[in-house]
Amino acid sequence: MTDLIWSFSPWLAFLLGTRVTSLYGAVAAGAAAAAIVAARAVARRRVHLLDIAGLCYFLALGAVLVAVHPSHLEFWSRYAQAGSHVALTLIVFGSILIGRPFTESYARRTAPAAVWHTRQFHAINQRISAVWGLAFLAGTISLLIAGSGSDRQVLLRVIVPFGALYLAYRYTQKQTGKAQDATPPSEPAASGSARPTPVSTSH
Repeated sequence: MTDLIWSFSPWLAFLLGTRVTSLYGAVAAGAAAAAIVAARAVARRRVHLLDIAGLCYFLALGAVLVAVHPSHLEFWSRYAQAGSHVALTLIVFGSILIGRPFTESYARRTAPAAVWHTRQFHAINQRISAVWGLAFLAGTISLLIAGSGSDRQVLLRVIVPFGALYLAYRYTQKQTGKAQDATPPSEPAASGSARPTPVSTSH
């Protein structure tokens, strides 16, 4: 779970940054966090899809802002959070559509190699990835409504998006716990019939 939190940290830094600083400041915070995450991943030889996607997204967004220097920065700022959620929604559901749910790379840190290609391992990670995708989709809708001028900004920009992510996090923990509990203690770790652990809960 530690690696998953690290992968999401640039996006969280950006989302929080949009609440306390300018759009440029938020993008800088996201890019800086993404660079740290990518460097950590490379150093540990554990590079995940979100590590690369985060770095590319914030560098590209920063480059666009510098090149275009939009005069309607207030408009961009209103939809900046929604844009990051759209990107994450597409990345997560895209990973499912191509048959490589994004949580599988994290799960492989603890699951024995013998189960990586089993139906159970793939199915569990499909469900977990889908829940994260739905969380980002819910946040996207909420943030788009907030950008349109709704007066419930705290509800739409903080409570709903972060609440959805928290529920996805709790679901991941629950599914991980169930998979671990379902594995017979006497069963060899490398057994092909072992139930996989979808995402690590410890580093």
